[in-house]
Amino acid sequence: MKRLFNPFRYIAGAKALILGLIFIAAATLMLYSGSLIQDSYIHIGMAQAPLWYVGAMQIIWWLLPTLLLYLCGIALSKSKIRIIDILGTTAFAQLILLLMIAPMLLPAIMNGMTDILVALQSGVTPTGSTIIPLMIYSIWSIVCLVLFYIWNYNAFAVSCNVNGWKAILSFIGVQIVVTIAGMVL
Repeated sequence: MKRLFNPFRYIAGAKALILGLIFIAAATLMLYSGSLIQDSYIHIGMAQAPLWYVGAMQIIWWLLPTLLLYLCGIALSKSKIRIIDILGTTAFAQLILLLMIAPMLLPAIMNGMTDILVALQSGVTPTGSTIIPLMIYSIWSIVCLVLFYIWNYNAFAVSCNVNGWKAILSFIGVQIVVTIAGMVL
């Protein structure tokens, strides 16, 4: 269970960064293939965008919170913090996004999203065969989102050698700032 919730006691630095960049590239390709884009920190939407743009958004939504967490770590930690560790662990945490994106590419989910949008625009009530796969996916997404936050907090805490209420409040503050930035941008 420790490895599931905090893999960063076992992997960090360059190895985590290389794997994380592979996860980010895979997420980019998956999103692009499904005409999807991560258009804010925790939102994935439908969009016809060039591959380079989908990739740039993936990088932005990884680097923005990472660099803010790094600054918080510098302010809070008494240890020397290596940027490669925070970059690597937060990049590795992007693995959770793959678990959230992959089901979105299933025909039942893709068609269900399209059917619900069409039904809502035409004033028709969506059917159970459309709603049930989306309800299951919604629950899966919530589980992935919770794990994404846990992994990112642990990436921050381990890489910056911080803990306690100051670390938790800093992490929450960064999440709020990045989420608001996503709405504005």
